[in-house]
Order: sequence, then structure tokens, then C-alpha cells
Amino acid sequence: MRIVIYTGRTEPADAGPYPYVLLYQDNWNDYGMRSRFVAELRLSADEHVDLGGMRIAIGRHGFRAEVPETLTRLPRGAASMGESIAYYTKLRYEVPEPIRRRYLRLMRDLIADPARREGLEGTPLWEDSFLREASSRHALKRAGWYFGQPTEDVEPPAFEFSMRVRGAVRRHRLDVDFGRYSELPHRIMLLIGRNGTGKTRCLAGLVSALVLEDVLIESTIVRHTRIDPVPEFSRIIAVSYNAFDEFPRTRQQEDAPRSFGVKRKSRHSYKYCGLRNERGTIVTSEVGAMLDDALEPVAESSREDVLQRVLARLLGPELAAALVDDDDRKSALAALSAGQRLVAAIFTNIIGFIEEGSLILIDEPETHLHPGLLSSVAAALEDVLGEYDSYAIVATHSPFLLQQVPSPFVRVFQRIDDVPLIEPLAIESFGEDLGELTRLVLGLADPERDFTAVLDGLMERHGSAEAVEALFPEGLGLQARAYLYGLEDDADGDL
Repeated sequence: MRIVIYTGRTEPADAGPYPYVLLYQDNWNDYGMRSRFVAELRLSADEHVDLGGMRIAIGRHGFRAEVPETLTRLPRGAASMGESIAYYTKLRYEVPEPIRRRYLRLMRDLIADPARREGLEGTPLWEDSFLREASSRHALKRAGWYFGQPTEDVEPPAFEFSMRVRGAVRRHRLDVDFGRYSELPHRIMLLIGRNGTGKTRCLAGLVSALVLEDVLIESTIVRHTRIDPVPEFSRIIAVSYNAFDEFPRTRQQEDAPRSFGVKRKSRHSYKYCGLRNERGTIVTSEVGAMLDDALEPVAESSREDVLQRVLARLLGPELAAALVDDDDRKSALAALSAGQRLVAAIFTNIIGFIEEGSLILIDEPETHLHPGLLSSVAAALEDVLGEYDSYAIVATHSPFLLQQVPSPFVRVFQRIDDVPLIEPLAIESFGEDLGELTRLVLGLADPERDFTAVLDGLMERHGSAEAVEALFPEGLGLQARAYLYGLEDDADGDL
């Protein structure tokens, strides 16, 4: 098996004998060290496996080839490592076992052969290049499972995050602990509160704290963030179909060779799923195009069955099957409402990019969704997170979401005289009455202006609860009747 190394915009043409390894030599600079490549395994003229980013070292130094160059194996003393667990899952599930073994030996992989770490661990190259990204640190602990090598347990993420929000007199401080109360549904944390309390900004700040600044558009980075300890998520996925989202976006990649439509120079584990393009322009005209783009990584990772199962739960089996089918997708999209299209886009993006140990950040998923579909979205998200051992933080105003999340995983955002306050929920939200959640937690209805104020006025004019209730042709609901007759009892007690 040969290794063909190249750089520039043009890939070498397919040239047998197969299989062989195609390495794109990246110019990515880790504090002056250059060790990053992008690997593709060409099994035949028609079958390519895009493995993604990886690092190569020779001794304690990076590796730069004189390109174009063809090798029969990496030089003696070399070691390589994939930069995320996705690299190893593709090797395990998309590459036949005999070829996989040859590839790991050829590339002197240090996950399959841990002895190759000797002499590299503890060096600047190891710390600042091989393990620079959290996704790489996660892979080092977990990827050995796929090859019968020892692994380390990864505890549920727990960290403290703080940031300075413009106009606030002190820092927003958010504590996150997904390991606490793990017998309960525990993979989704809700950030809830009135507009202007900083929920959306905190989600954007989390991206800036967790993703390498080098890969983000500088003007979209949120400054003055702190996170301790830094969690080792394999991937960060930011989802917002709100026109006012503030998530950082990735720099527009240079023109580069493409493989299966995916730019080969992509060099990070952050995915933005939203309405804005690289220039910040809002694009809402063609959700079908968004779905086509999102389905590409779903197909590459052979997860069509997972996506179809999730969409069947949300949209029904027939529509789910049609959306996954290239021939039927266009007509299926035409049959969907705007909310259903966005749900399909959200889950297609998540399932196409999620890996073990991911963090999903979602801003106001209730936008464009009716309450019944929103409740189903929460349940489907919890299932997907469990399947991939991942977690989500969701900013919302929705009592329907709040009703499905236990209170230990809810944080209430308040801002009093420009003083931010983020606190746990003081009541149990799981299964609570929607009206009570709206009044007591969300504070969306000002007590002086909600339906109780109307009943107060009607009671004052008509004098009895029975007379007021008779004004409503279909009768009053239980909560309104209880309030109304309570007013009458209070009035009788004052006589």
C-alpha cells in the first residue's frame, strides 16, 4: 500500500494499484509546528473513505514532505494520530479489516500501537499540536476501544463558565454538571428566562470558549469568556434558525480540493447550522439546499437509517423515507410546513456531524414550531444524545420544553438593574402544569396584565362568579374558574 502526499488545489488523479493512501499536506500552523494532514483511503476507483484530519510526527518534530511524494510507509520513528474519534470510527466501520490493519501499521498509528507515544508525550509537539484540540484529547482516551486497546473513562462534563456581557455590571456565571442526578433524563440543560437576560449571548460565548479562535471569523468571536475546567468535547454543534442568532461562524475556507463535496482543508470540530453564510448574510430561501448539504455527511457516515428513524418519529414514516431518498426528497419537501422543514434540517445536521462526546448548542428551537412538534423534538433529541453519549444546552422561552426537563438541569436567567443572575430552578419543572410554569418560572405574563386582571375587572362589574362565567360560551378552564371562584370567596369573607 502506497502513501501519495500532495498539496495545492488539485488532487492527484486516481492511479492504481489500489488500495492506497492520499495525504493532503495542510499548511495549518500549531504555534510554529506543522504536522497536520488530511487523509483519504482510496479502496478502488469508485470507493473512497475520507478519514479527515490527522497529525504526523517524526520523533519530536513535525513532518513536512517534499510534495508531490510517494512513500511505501512513514519513516522510521514516525507516529500518527487522528484528530478526532470520527477518524477512528470511519476506519473501524467503513474499511475492511485486512486493509484497516495494513493502514494502521503503514501510518504508524499511536492509538492502535500505544508504544509509539514514547518520546512524544510531554513534548511541545504533543501538547500544542497533537493534543491542541479537545476532540484530539477525547480521541486519545476513547478511540482505543475500536482496536482492542485500553481506554479511559470520560466522565459526564462538568464545568463553570463565565463571560462579560455588554451592559451587565458583573459577569454572567453558569455552572454545568451533566453527571449530577444521572438517574433522571440528564443530557439536556435548559437556559430559560426573559429576553435580554443573556441566554443567546452565553451560547455564543460557550462556542468561543470551546473552539480554537484560529478557525472562527474574528468579528463573530465573543471575548472575555472563561471556562474551568475545559471540557473535552469531541465536537461542538451550534444550531439556530433564528435570524438574530449570535453564534460564531467559521472562516471561509480557501479554495481547496474537494472530496465528496466536502472541503479537504476543514480543520476544526465545530459545525454551525443556521441561516447565515460565511459572510453573515441571512439565507432563508431554500431549505431544500440546506438539507441536501446536510445529508452529505449523513450518507458518508452511513447514518441514513438513524436519520430515517428519528424523522419517522417527528414527521411520520412515509415522509421520513422520502426525505432520505434522493429521488423523492423534492416532492417530500413541498409537502412539509416551514416548521417541519426546519426540524428535518436540524436533525439532519446533528446526525450528520455528531460523534461520541459531542456538545449541541441550540438557540430557541421553538421558533416556527407548534407545541406538539416541539415536545417531540425534545424527546427525539434526548434519544439521539443518548445513542451518541453526547449532551445539549438549549436556550428557550418554551414551557413545553421546560415541562420535559428535570429542574436540576434548568438554569433561570434574570437581569435586575443590569445585575445578571443565573440560578437553579426553585420548583420541579418535570411534568408541571404549563400555566404554572409560564407564570412562576418564565414570567412571560405580567401578573397585573394576564387573564387574572381581566377576571378582576369582570368580577367587579358583574358581581358574581356565575355571572362572569356565563359570559364565556364554551365555559372557563379549570385554572380560570378556580381563580374566579376564589375571588368570590374572598369577597364573601370580607362581608
